[in-house]
Amino acid sequence: MKKFFLMLVAALPLLFTSCNSEDPEKTAALQRADSLQAIVDSKDNEINALFDVLNEIESNLSEISSRYSQVSTLRQQNPERNRGQITDQLAGIEALLAKNKEKIASLNSKISSLGQENSKLQEFIDQLNKRVEDQEQQINNLMSELAISKNTIQELSENVSELTASNQEKDDYIAYQTEEANKAYYIVGTYSELKELGIVNKSGGFIGIGKKQQASENMDVSHFQTIDRTKVTTITVNQRKAQIISKHPEGSYELVMDENDSKTVAYLTIKDVNAFWRFTKYLVISTK
Repeated sequence: MKKFFLMLVAALPLLFTSCNSEDPEKTAALQRADSLQAIVDSKDNEINALFDVLNEIESNLSEISSRYSQVSTLRQQNPERNRGQITDQLAGIEALLAKNKEKIASLNSKISSLGQENSKLQEFIDQLNKRVEDQEQQINNLMSELAISKNTIQELSENVSELTASNQEKDDYIAYQTEEANKAYYIVGTYSELKELGIVNKSGGFIGIGKKQQASENMDVSHFQTIDRTKVTTITVNQRKAQIISKHPEGSYELVMDENDSKTVAYLTIKDVNAFWRFTKYLVISTK
């Protein structure tokens, strides 16, 4: 019946399109056909969503059975020595049982909106609920045999959650520290530009003759580009002349000329990352 209804809804637009599109009655019929199709699509989406939840419940049931088998194996091997692992598995089972109960309760509240189509689905959900109850009784019996209370399981679950959160905080802190440690800074500009920013100055020589550019001791990092030195090994220059002002070992880098213009420095390539950043994390390139 549903298939015939869907075919009818699909055929209505084609039927009325061949007629006079300006006829109000035909237009109204087309609108009704569109509305019916929207209702069918909406119902199909609801049903698909329900079956997604059913699949999740079924997956949880399988996982519970698998964990129960693992507990049985651990008991046979050495229950006292494996008590910690057994308790861990039971905590996981308790969590999965709670999820299934929550999902089944949600399904029961939704299927009433499906009208006459819900009888078979309700029967299936009832069967799932029975399986959940059977598994819960099975786990309760096992915990009684092992003299493990639900309070113990709850405490373990809370401890595991706290430990997970603590580990996440540690991981985040380590990641932050690593990111900070890998930060490097670079700037490319003419001597005049860099001097105005307080990044370079000239020293040495005689009465201004032969003085060399050098990086200032107190540089404002806000003028620099920030990079991850473990990932960035190429710095674009694209200037006629370029000079490395900051201190970096020879051989750890190379100024590469433009293929189409032998007088233009295309970029700086870092050949040995560890050596290049050994003395400073600030790269200053002076151009003309």
